[in-house]
Amino acid sequence: MSQLAAQGPHGPAHAGEARWRIEPATITAPAAWAGAVPGLLLVLGAAAIIVTAIYGLTGANLKHALAAYHVGVLYTLSLAIGSLALVMIMHQFNAGWSVTVRRLLENAASLFPVCLVLLLPVLVIELANHGVLFERWMEPGLRDHASPLYDPLIDHKSPYLNTPFFLFRAALYFAVWIFLSWRLLAYSREQDRTGDRWLTARARRLSSIGLVLLALTTAFAGYDWAMSLDPHFYSTMWGVYIFAGSALAATALCVLTAAKLRYYGKLEGLVTDEHLHDLGKLMLAFTIFWAYISFSQYFLIWYSNIPEETSWYVLRKHHGWQNLAVALCVGHFALPFLFLLWRNSKRRILLIGAAAAWILFMHALDLVFIIRPEVYKPGLGQAGTPSVGFEPLLDVAGVLGPVLVFLGVYARRLAAAPLIPVNDPRLGEALEHRNYV
Repeated sequence: MSQLAAQGPHGPAHAGEARWRIEPATITAPAAWAGAVPGLLLVLGAAAIIVTAIYGLTGANLKHALAAYHVGVLYTLSLAIGSLALVMIMHQFNAGWSVTVRRLLENAASLFPVCLVLLLPVLVIELANHGVLFERWMEPGLRDHASPLYDPLIDHKSPYLNTPFFLFRAALYFAVWIFLSWRLLAYSREQDRTGDRWLTARARRLSSIGLVLLALTTAFAGYDWAMSLDPHFYSTMWGVYIFAGSALAATALCVLTAAKLRYYGKLEGLVTDEHLHDLGKLMLAFTIFWAYISFSQYFLIWYSNIPEETSWYVLRKHHGWQNLAVALCVGHFALPFLFLLWRNSKRRILLIGAAAAWILFMHALDLVFIIRPEVYKPGLGQAGTPSVGFEPLLDVAGVLGPVLVFLGVYARRLAAAPLIPVNDPRLGEALEHRNYV
């Protein structure tokens, strides 16, 4: 590889150390990513959101439209959460090999404000209607002893499941996520300018606290925005389940972004087959981890046989949802697991890119499996058998809208700064990285 100096505006950051001369064009995103591509993605995303809104406001089922949109919002959140987790894990382990791919994750993690804007319509509609998706705990009659809807379990959970505290927690989650992601990105970009190697130590120190905060906020956000759709259901493994899917999806997004940049001739010699190999190992590890947590959650609930818990799975084993459950077992675990075991699949850019795209698709189906079965359950005070209602245009547009907006801003963010941390003191280790297994 050609030698290229990673140095700041005032000369080499650390005299006497080896230098690698990197061509500026190699670490600059394609020109279209600064204008045409994000513009197109944002327009398509806005159009999909408008289609979803039209279905929800003029059609017969606001709940269905909101659920489809909520899947898309949680998908974008999972990408940002998983990316932030990976950045902090890389700092904590002082993972030198990851330096040249870390900026891709830092940019994805910095998009929590976008996720917040996308989540706001859900919160506004829920509050205005005293619960649409969350009616099973937001409806005031559930806590009124004189109401025929009174539910003693919801009344018992009301110190946690109440609207003011729900909104306060949402604000707290985003405050933590935005602070951590922006601070880490700021350290990284400041190091680009100044070459101050101690910024790496500061990022590592912040990550030690940040990982604890991220674990807690991710778990409780999962409780609030996914598990409380059925407030009778409870799983102690839910937070880990949400994290496992988020980390897997974020790794896949990083792989797909790197593969696309390599296709345009970017990151040549910086993100090599060796780095893709390690990212492939991470995808394999998180695929196994997701499957382990998913099965463990199911097994423990099946074994304990508590009605409030088993009802969540009973719904998803009938009315057509069992087909999606089988698809997740095969497509989210078995196929990626077997494919990524093969060494060449992790070292050939087309193969690992295809695997990453497939994993991102299956992650969307996983979120559909969590949220969509709740839509057609009988309403409060109603009897009947749950049904499955599919509106192909609505279901696709609802999910794609927030995701395309997220990707549009992500592309623009990638084009705003160098694609790698050019003055990271571990850059040499990353450039010389080799796999021997």
